[in-house]
Amino acid sequence: MSHLLVLFLSSALAVLVISSAARWISSKRPARSIPAGSGPASKSSENRAMLFAQLRALASIAFAVVLFLALLRASIAFTGQVGLPLALTAGLSASGGLLLYSSLPAPMPPRTGAANASLVPRKPWSFGPRRSFLVPAAIAVCYVGLLVATGLTSSPDELGRYRLIRLADGAHSTSAGPYPGWFYSVPLMLVTVALAGSACLALRRISSTPSLPDPRMAALDMRWREISTRVVVRLGTGALLGYAGGTALLAGQAVAGAAANFNQSGHGPLQPLFAVGFAVAVAGPVLVVAGAFLIFLAAKAAFTIRSSARHALAKPADQAPTSQGAGA
Repeated sequence: MSHLLVLFLSSALAVLVISSAARWISSKRPARSIPAGSGPASKSSENRAMLFAQLRALASIAFAVVLFLALLRASIAFTGQVGLPLALTAGLSASGGLLLYSSLPAPMPPRTGAANASLVPRKPWSFGPRRSFLVPAAIAVCYVGLLVATGLTSSPDELGRYRLIRLADGAHSTSAGPYPGWFYSVPLMLVTVALAGSACLALRRISSTPSLPDPRMAALDMRWREISTRVVVRLGTGALLGYAGGTALLAGQAVAGAAANFNQSGHGPLQPLFAVGFAVAVAGPVLVVAGAFLIFLAAKAAFTIRSSARHALAKPADQAPTSQGAGA
């Protein structure tokens, strides 16, 4: 387990080195001058403006994938940890990618003849509907509640690790596992906190990035922030749903297994405990699939930030020319 911690700390150090190098390169690059114009901005200017937003998202995803493969290889090599390092891999990888996203510096704004300052204060939650932030927060609270519940109902194994569920009635008892007791739930709660914190930092980076300097790109500036916010929220929500589904699957299987073996009178599994465990176990894969789908949507949006932002602005312009300011 200590080797996995060392590897993650090394990855955090890599985030610091990469972001510092990117900041140094950005500070050494001379600022370009963009002439102000009265007509619409050119397609090439808009593509250049969106390039950094897309590169930052792609770099973060690539780093998360590399970190996942490194942690996965390290976790497989561990023995005696009964799957705990493997359970932490996905959350630590997603947190590392979001942390890199929040650490990469904003581009040096080119000089322009006109200012594009907004008097509206920008907050991390300013670029998405309220429900898009309330849903992952509710999922996180429910997941932590599930981890606390499984921890309170867990029992120790022969080595004192709380990873079993035990049913007892007088002289008869039975146990089943692996069960997400305190041995798993405490590290998973810490990963959940890390994931939520790194997502909040990424959202803060999106809101604090300076506006595009060309006033003609004000609507485009709003759109890339909205799409990037959607990417971060979907990634964090997908990871949470994946963890909740995996935890529910393990908990449901263990509960159903213990209820099936707890058969004193020979009348079948202990009810309604068996039915509850079976239902929770069935819900687990559904949550995992939903989480994987959200992560897929987040990756797809990250790969198409430039085209999606320009396409979203072009559609209203084609359909309703009088509503050009609606996107801002």
